[in-house]
Amino acid sequence: MHNLSLPLVDGLGQGVLLFLIASGLTLVYGVMRVLNFSHGGFFMLGAYFTYSLARGQALPAPALVAIVVAAGLLTALVGALTERGLFRRLYPLPEISSLLGTFALLLVFEGLGRLVWGIAPLSQPQSPAFLGRLHLGSVSIPAYDVFLYAVGAAVVFGLEWLVEKTEFGRMVRATAADRQMAALLGIDVERVFLAMFSLGIFLAGLGGGLVSPLVGLTPDLAVSFIIQAFAIVIVGGLGSIRGTLIAALFFGLLNAYLVALRPGLADFSLYIGMGVFLLLRPQGIMGRAGPAGELNA
Repeated sequence: MHNLSLPLVDGLGQGVLLFLIASGLTLVYGVMRVLNFSHGGFFMLGAYFTYSLARGQALPAPALVAIVVAAGLLTALVGALTERGLFRRLYPLPEISSLLGTFALLLVFEGLGRLVWGIAPLSQPQSPAFLGRLHLGSVSIPAYDVFLYAVGAAVVFGLEWLVEKTEFGRMVRATAADRQMAALLGIDVERVFLAMFSLGIFLAGLGGGLVSPLVGLTPDLAVSFIIQAFAIVIVGGLGSIRGTLIAALFFGLLNAYLVALRPGLADFSLYIGMGVFLLLRPQGIMGRAGPAGELNA
């Protein structure tokens, strides 16, 4: 039982991180209908910004949390500038054109990472406050995983409240459903696009900041996580926040249990999970049959 509880703890932590990355991707697609391949580049920037602001030093937990949030905001600022300078030119184009354009931007970000931070792996030390463990009976949970659970829950409830309970959320849903009709009803579609794109990029930067103490920081981060994020968005259902959460937890747990029980299959967990869902439910966990629907919680 103890051996089975360890993958559960690790898988949930992985799932929360994957959700933070993929949630911004599904927000952007749900509202703007843009397949943003450059999302991985923003994730990389969030990780590097955290390292630079922390100066590669172990900091107290409150300071590290503040720096991660600041890195997310800096990444969102970069996202807002690219939305105004590039993405507004992609909105009217076919999805394949926007995909190619955002992939080019991903390569630009990766090259920028090499120029500014180099290709040697950098390491952001963990805060000493997060090095302990929480003991629940026979289950031992790393303190940082508990923190990730709290962040993930806050993001889920915050996004649901924003989309479902606020006036701005109603404008977002109307814009996602029919941008031309929303504009005729007096909604500032460009402002909605800018706000939701910036929010999605903030979540990518936040995810990068949170993962920075866990992995070596290299420009390859821009590519390595975006494939997983796209898989999660597809399996969860394009535009669905809840579906993205369920898919992220599923992939995190699947990988953790395969590492523990079938190590030889662990590297293929992403493809195994996608294959199962594409066969059984190709529209995604929370998706609808046929064309992708509007953004939904």
